[in-house]
Amino acid sequence: MSEWLTSFDHTHLAIRIGEMQFRYPYTCFLAIALTAAVLSALKLGRIAQSEGRQKRLFEALRRGPHHFAKLSQAPRLPWYQWLGATVAANRVIGTAAQERLLAALVAAGIKGHGHLAAVLTAKLCSAIVFCPLCWLVLEWCHFFVGATPVRLALLLGAAILGWRGPDVVLSRLAARRHVRLETGIPDALDLLVICAEAGLSLDHAIEQVARVLRSCNPEVAEEFAATAAEMRISAVREQAFDNLAQRAGIASLRGIVAALNQSIRFGTPLAGSLRAVAAEMRTERLVRFEERAARLPALMTVPLMTFILPSLMIVIGAPLALRIIDMLARGP
Repeated sequence: MSEWLTSFDHTHLAIRIGEMQFRYPYTCFLAIALTAAVLSALKLGRIAQSEGRQKRLFEALRRGPHHFAKLSQAPRLPWYQWLGATVAANRVIGTAAQERLLAALVAAGIKGHGHLAAVLTAKLCSAIVFCPLCWLVLEWCHFFVGATPVRLALLLGAAILGWRGPDVVLSRLAARRHVRLETGIPDALDLLVICAEAGLSLDHAIEQVARVLRSCNPEVAEEFAATAAEMRISAVREQAFDNLAQRAGIASLRGIVAALNQSIRFGTPLAGSLRAVAAEMRTERLVRFEERAARLPALMTVPLMTFILPSLMIVIGAPLALRIIDMLARGP
């Protein structure tokens, strides 16, 4: 066991950098030194930041109270927002890509200022981290030792994978939020119908729906609360409903927006149209469930033939094969 551990240390914990090769103990020393250097750099950065704050405070005390007002007007950004703003200002990615990232953030339910810069920083950091990880895997496992172009292509692929990683995370968050919105919108419409039949105005009905659904479905409650806030601020209510449909990204929500706009513009009864739209949305969701259920036999064919059918044949045919072998061994 000890010999196997020693051979494992010498073969898998060795690093080669150019002409230099680090064996097992020197690899540990190198890792400890790099960790200490990173921690020291972080500590020095914190010390420099605190000294900079003290220096600015002394200068503000010396210059008077007007300097405090200037400092409060221009707060210092966090490092990730500063780095993301620098990447966006240098046009490493275009304006169309930034707009696409903003749309993905809105679809994932991440709203507010500074999130685009944070996403850009995450993309840059993940691209930087994936390259050393890929290089360490190639060195430790001794993959493509003499093929330098292949290694460079793999490192480039790792960088691209790291750059695209946050986009995949955002798409998954947006898909989960989309499912929760599709599940909660019919219930919100039923509550809106009840509030409209109770005599509440459209503004108060939407606010009441957002207040009731906050505990069971926060995503739908957040969207309805944002719509109510836009209706209070904006004079054009149709724009608030159009923004709701655009943020949610649900195709069937366009019918709800059309019914609400028609009720505001022409004074048509709101309860009947909303009830019909809610029933239609539930029917569409039931149809999607039936489609998924109908696809199950086709999807289960491959696992059935790969795993279950050979095991069944072994269980059925093994006793018969053993008895035939036993009879042939006995002879006449």
